[in-house]
Amino acid sequence: MRPSATSYLEALSDNIVVDPTKCIYCGACADTCILDNIRVQLAPCRQACPLHTNCQGYVQLIARGDDAKAMKVLGEALPFPGIVGHVCSHPCEDACSRREVDGQAVAIRDLKRYLAEAVPLPPVEVAPARPEKVAIVGAGPAGAMAAYQLAKQGFQVSLYDANSRPGGMLAVGVPEFRLPVAVLDGEMAILSQLGVQLQLGVRVGRDLPVAELVEKHDAVLLASGAHVSKRLGLAGEDLPGVYDGLGFLRAARGETKPFVGRRVVVIGGGNTAVDAAQTAHRLGAAEVSLVCLEQRQEMPAFAWEVQDALEEGIAVRNGWGPTGFLAEEGRLSQVQLRRCLSVFDRNQRFAPTFDDADRRAVPSDTVIVAIGQDVDLSYLDKLVPCAAGRLAADPVTQQCLDVPKVFAAGDALTGPKTVVEALASGREAAESIRRYLLGESLTYTRGYLGPYETEFPVDKSGAVARPRLEPDKVDAAARRMFAELQLGMSEAEARGEAGRCLSCGEAYGKFRTCWYCLPCEIECPEKALWVDIPYLLR
Repeated sequence: MRPSATSYLEALSDNIVVDPTKCIYCGACADTCILDNIRVQLAPCRQACPLHTNCQGYVQLIARGDDAKAMKVLGEALPFPGIVGHVCSHPCEDACSRREVDGQAVAIRDLKRYLAEAVPLPPVEVAPARPEKVAIVGAGPAGAMAAYQLAKQGFQVSLYDANSRPGGMLAVGVPEFRLPVAVLDGEMAILSQLGVQLQLGVRVGRDLPVAELVEKHDAVLLASGAHVSKRLGLAGEDLPGVYDGLGFLRAARGETKPFVGRRVVVIGGGNTAVDAAQTAHRLGAAEVSLVCLEQRQEMPAFAWEVQDALEEGIAVRNGWGPTGFLAEEGRLSQVQLRRCLSVFDRNQRFAPTFDDADRRAVPSDTVIVAIGQDVDLSYLDKLVPCAAGRLAADPVTQQCLDVPKVFAAGDALTGPKTVVEALASGREAAESIRRYLLGESLTYTRGYLGPYETEFPVDKSGAVARPRLEPDKVDAAARRMFAELQLGMSEAEARGEAGRCLSCGEAYGKFRTCWYCLPCEIECPEKALWVDIPYLLR
């Protein structure tokens, strides 16, 4: 719905006619309007996505039955739709206007996965090869996205990672039941197809000095992630039977699975803790408890993943914190807990308070400590400046301070974030590197929205309440194995769910300054726009 006129020009008749059954909200009309007349209202889902993915466009195309074109729209922002369709935190759904109609967002992430399973990505157009060499340290989401963007633009890219396969935390820290290896490997294969030189099994700093990378390349991106599990610092933490969260998940993805025993306690309230608890369940534990300081509504883990754990019989014990671990015959026997009264102070700083009189001991064969991750930057050998345990870089350009040819991205720069945020960080870093290598300004137009509007009323007058489609999950027996937990959508289900989209926002002539020059009409890829001009003039 268009906003009401706020000036004389806006009150004039609008001669820009857009067919909503054809428009894919790409913004080509607004970008080519010479007189700065056309505006595109950005749907709330698109605004919320760190990658600014055109969710509205591809969801509408699914509803129209054009999956191939929907994948083309999705692929413009996202070369890894299957990965993101499995593990994205979907902030787009939190912003979805459909929630105001029937309380449930459109299943945008699941529709993304549907596309990834239904149609392939279209061929990638690669620019002619260029001589500049770029080294990227870390093949996680940030590094992989940067490698994709730079290789697509013709740069010579070498991607270094200590693991045996690309993916970073996706390859070692996300369980198979949440992200199948076939999906990860299948989509990461695009990097080799674009000519990225994968240097796997190479630990930069140990096998290859950072100084050598900087010397031999025109630009270097540090995207080494946050792969160090935080420790509690409590007595008994080094006992046999006590694992750190990432180490446990890494071992569970290996050939030799870790022994968990009958009773498992996981300490932590985040996604790694939930993943570890569900993994222990699949490794044969009879009793799995997740213990965390936070109350249920305060837990940093995704609510839908906590619900999955509860469905599997995992007990979530909120408001408890560990004080130590006891052993019998040299091996873990129990974890000692005390009641947590609050986690944060009045300024929302982490400052837990406890009731020392309320304690309990929980018999345990295995304890998994999953209280967060830290960044390890020791491999830099002080070549690149750091601050507060992270890389020190310009917040806009992500260029490392005092080392112009070195850039930073992902968790090594920001601390632990979501997959989609890491992807966005990698894309921004790639853009900065491109500009740096071509001698362009690193800051020009950064943060400029362009001819788009973010605040406008959404027309919900014709919306009818319809329940959200929730994809099926595997049965209880399969949840004792590492089979994929959630199933995908059928074509009919995807069409129906996409049909719930309200298609918020539109393209329109805002200032009525059209001179009938027609680039907007000519450049519209869908022939969805028509400039209404006098017959004789046309």
